[in-house]
Amino acid sequence: MRASIIVEATIFFLAAVPLSAQTIMQFGQLPKEVRDRATEVRKSCNELNPEMTFNEMQGIQVLSLRGDAARDIIVDNEDLCGAHLAGANCSNRGCDMVIYKEISKNQWRKIFDEHLYAKFLALDWEHMRLQLIVASIYAGDPRCQPTPGKQYTSGMSCNLIFSFRNDRWDWQLIR
Repeated sequence: MRASIIVEATIFFLAAVPLSAQTIMQFGQLPKEVRDRATEVRKSCNELNPEMTFNEMQGIQVLSLRGDAARDIIVDNEDLCGAHLAGANCSNRGCDMVIYKEISKNQWRKIFDEHLYAKFLALDWEHMRLQLIVASIYAGDPRCQPTPGKQYTSGMSCNLIFSFRNDRWDWQLIR
């Protein structure tokens, strides 16, 4: 009887633990590609501004794209340095953002690599799940449905809402 109560209490406790408690990772546990990217980007920022200091996990978010407790990783070049520094971590128009999907325990695949002019990530903080991203990208990109024959300068952009559904990105143009 006592063993049954302990097992039931343990199962209840584990079910009640939010996913965010399961996604905590240290910098050294990240894939080498992510660590190398963060180091390289921050090195570029330090070359422009030697006074900059960084927290190891700054600009790196570990969360779940599907709410399945996978440890997916978002790396935002702008946040890696805490500022938009054209010629270092970003261009004069925007910054790169990369997302890695955990495909099996400690195995990740890059599934997103975009140059975003501006962005906003909506997160379900209770479950550490990405809900959607609102972003601006180059207006000549096919996802912006550019007018055929029209010339677009690098400073022109369109706005999109996108999310990760059924193992793919669903992009929707905001009109």
